[in-house]
Amino acid sequence: MAKRKDDLKFEELVAQVEQALQQLESGDLPLEDALKRYEEGVASLRRCFEILKQAEKKVQQLSERDGELETKAFEAEGEEEPKGKLF
Repeated sequence: MAKRKDDLKFEELVAQVEQALQQLESGDLPLEDALKRYEEGVASLRRCFEILKQAEKKVQQLSERDGELETKAFEAEGEEEPKGKLF
């Protein structure tokens, strides 16, 4: 039985997107099949973005301040998030 998109690992989803892209770029698929592969590829890509967003939330930078550990949300360059105490 095929895995649901929610059960697939990130790498498996990326492989599905790449495969769909290759098939679509080949131009060999009939229109209905091409539309179906496009929809499947978009669904896989959306799930990839969900996984990345969840991973980004989990990534935290630890720093020591006054002998206590603090968490700081992961931030892209140029962005700044408020700090919160870990313990």
